[in-house]
Amino acid sequence: MRPEPPHGDNGFTLVEALASVAVMALILLTLGAVAGQWLPHWRHGFQALQNADVIAQSLDRIVADIAAAEFAKLDKSVAPPLFRGEADAVMFVRAASGPGAGPHLEYVRIGTAATPHGAETQRTRADFAPGPIGPFRNVATLLHPPFRLAFAFQAPDGRWAGSWSQQPNLPRAVRLTVSNGAAAVATTAFLLHTTSGPGPAAQQTPKTDEPPPPVDPARTQ
Repeated sequence: MRPEPPHGDNGFTLVEALASVAVMALILLTLGAVAGQWLPHWRHGFQALQNADVIAQSLDRIVADIAAAEFAKLDKSVAPPLFRGEADAVMFVRAASGPGAGPHLEYVRIGTAATPHGAETQRTRADFAPGPIGPFRNVATLLHPPFRLAFAFQAPDGRWAGSWSQQPNLPRAVRLTVSNGAAAVATTAFLLHTTSGPGPAAQQTPKTDEPPPPVDPARTQ
């Protein structure tokens, strides 16, 4: 009798092994192609989220800063208050803020400044004192290139202007626009807490050290 061939062979033939390698190579190539197309979009989306967070934080800080502008003058003359606004910068007076700040006023400038890395939006401050304004110091960068910040100022009648200078009052509101090249990526508008100085009644100082006049008893009967 001829012996029967063995059953239950546990090995792979050379053809089966080569086929498995080819299938695995095809799967890896497919995964690599998918990852190559997906990763740039993921990185772009992640960078966009980071930029949006930085812009939101910077706008919040700028809004809080400018909204606290004071109707300040160096003297009581008819000179306009110390608020200067341009399309790319604004200078105003506010109460000092930050760690260790005492109860005094300071100049604050927020605007574009040229740096070796490009045009940045910076915040600087200077002491509020008679004489020329400045020097400004304590530089804090709020926006890095390619983002740019533009200002607009609203008059009491509701009209918007690209500058505000030598006006009798502070602007009613300020609009901030952040752009990336030619396209705007964020914008916000807000009201100022103070837009004018105290009225004539508030400016009067009737208090004196003289005693009140005596009361005539005959006129009280």
